[in-house]
Amino acid sequence: EAANFLLHFVQAMPYQTDHEQFGRERYLFADETLYFPASDCEDRSVLYAYLVRELLDLEVVGLLYPGHAATAVYFPEDVKGDWVEFQGKRYTVCDPSYIGADLGRTLPQASNQMARVVDFE
Repeated sequence: EAANFLLHFVQAMPYQTDHEQFGRERYLFADETLYFPASDCEDRSVLYAYLVRELLDLEVVGLLYPGHAATAVYFPEDVKGDWVEFQGKRYTVCDPSYIGADLGRTLPQASNQMARVVDFE
């Protein structure tokens, strides 16, 4: 429940691409994502990963799709929905840019694409 709450918190932030907001690609740190008026998918993914790791002490990986970024979280119990396997563990997709989506839902535009898993460690 807490991971889903944090997911919806990040999803509720205004979305805007870096090009719209800054005129160029700009990668934000978690605290910068909270500072600026809007954020895009990789900024939200970094913020969500930070919140989940710091507040819930859960393992998080990044998911890089062509033109999109998301996160996935390792839960000790099975969670229904989409997932990826990384280093022998099942990580549930948690997409902070898929507005209104709960844990386990992949953005439709990315659902038929292979994600590259990135370890945040």
